[in-house]
Amino acid sequence: MNNLKPPSQFPRLESERLLLRKITVEDVQDIFEYALIEEVTEFVPWYPHQTVQDSIEFIKFTDEKYLSDNWIVFGIELKENHKLIGTIDIRSWDGINNCADVGYVVSKNYWGKGIMTEALRRVIKFCFEELKLNRVEAHCEEENIGSWKVMEKCGMRHEGILREKVFMKNRYRSMKMYSLLRSEYSK
Repeated sequence: MNNLKPPSQFPRLESERLLLRKITVEDVQDIFEYALIEEVTEFVPWYPHQTVQDSIEFIKFTDEKYLSDNWIVFGIELKENHKLIGTIDIRSWDGINNCADVGYVVSKNYWGKGIMTEALRRVIKFCFEELKLNRVEAHCEEENIGSWKVMEKCGMRHEGILREKVFMKNRYRSMKMYSLLRSEYSK
């Protein structure tokens, strides 16, 4: 059985172009820059940030989740310029069932560049090799084509539609569910 607590040290993960790391107050302007864009927040449960204070509250939220829940929110930093351009989360990993849910968001300026595919591949590797999970899952709205294409590029399999699974922004939303099993994972 896995330890249900987060690692004692916040993990730092690297890929070719990215550093996945703890978010700090120094990231507040970068977060605000992408989080205020309505298109970026269309398929996430939070509304566009209206002020920098909203981004500061988000940073506090990521710290609280790490300390109190089985939830790691990685900031996605571009190595080339040290800019934080989004986040990728490992949420609610379950040590009994060895399963976790992954979610992500990235600045519109970096859509279509393979950034999120690279980040998700690195997080999947961490889930299987470090957390020793058996299953990694993710879901997104049916209309969020970019998101489910990322999941497919990372080898995740479409399991079905969870009809009206999530109540978000005043309406029920159906979700496409994807997963990858340890037995399907290739390094």
